[in-house]
Amino acid sequence: MAKIVATRGNRGEVAAICSGGPPDRLADLEEILLGKAGGQLERIGLVANWSHKGRWILRFPQVDSISEAEAYVGRDVFLEEDELPQLPEGRYYTYALVGATVCHADGRVLGVVKDTEAGLAHDFLLVNCPDGREAMVPMTPSIVISIDPEGGRVVVNPPEGLLEGEPEEVA
Repeated sequence: MAKIVATRGNRGEVAAICSGGPPDRLADLEEILLGKAGGQLERIGLVANWSHKGRWILRFPQVDSISEAEAYVGRDVFLEEDELPQLPEGRYYTYALVGATVCHADGRVLGVVKDTEAGLAHDFLLVNCPDGREAMVPMTPSIVISIDPEGGRVVVNPPEGLLEGEPEEVA
């Protein structure tokens, strides 16, 4: 859901950058899971949490100073799947897309979704191509035709060279 990136204030608060949408959608949470992907997770309560300047501010019990809060910087925030806020139509959590097969509209397999990345105008799919390259696929309606997280499939109609490894011609 988020990554804790810094301490905030002098009362032991931390600031996190959220993936998958604005942090204010998480304001009702009373506890979270902290840890690293693939590692041990620790359930921890929240004394308070709120959105401030695009970041999610968290306050943990018995953390009352900057030095105590520094121990949390760099940790990832997870939620159980049933605790995730409902996303609007056409929006997906990264975990639901990672591992999905990326296919061209003509049926060719072009790669596998490795991750997503937020952009200013739109998000990107990070795709591992069969030749070992990583491609950034803009998640725009003209390129991403359909997304089926349950079926593990993303259908795209990319411009020439984006995923096939061919140089793009510029006129």
